[in-house]
Amino acid sequence: MTASKHSILLVDDEPEILFSLRGLLRKEFELYTAESGAEALEILHRHPVHVIMTDQRMPQMTGVELLRRARGDCPQAIRLVFTGYADIKAVIDAINQGQIYRYLTKPWDPDELVAVLHQACDYYDRMAERRRLLRDLRDHVVQCQALLQGAGDGPGAQAVQTGSALLERLDRALGPDQGTAGA
Repeated sequence: MTASKHSILLVDDEPEILFSLRGLLRKEFELYTAESGAEALEILHRHPVHVIMTDQRMPQMTGVELLRRARGDCPQAIRLVFTGYADIKAVIDAINQGQIYRYLTKPWDPDELVAVLHQACDYYDRMAERRRLLRDLRDHVVQCQALLQGAGDGPGAQAVQTGSALLERLDRALGPDQGTAGA
């Protein structure tokens, strides 16, 4: 586990819920809270967030809509929906549009909620390490390509060709905004 706390954005239009969650989670996580989707998006623009946990039913913007928009602004954040309503369409939309990690119900079991948030943070760490590893591998292939550029025909040329194909695959795995060096 890293020395710093994982950052979690909690979004709910009911201040009492946010107060309760803050009391439960403040010792283990760095918390940001928002009472609306618009406020949550502002926080995402100002602070790095590892996990977003949002209520589904809120005025102006549903939790699914927030997570769909957050996916574009903060694609690495792990997304969770929690709600007091069992709405199958909301669950389907959360999965298909918000690409959520988990769907939780209110009222929550405190121990289960903390465990789920730790699992989400662990997943965030694994995905961040995967991205670092892929970027390091990409940088290594670029360095190898540079060393082999003057190889001409034979095994060196084949290695350059194989390296180029590998670079394309790495760029696809890293995504459009992460593939280039320095990303």
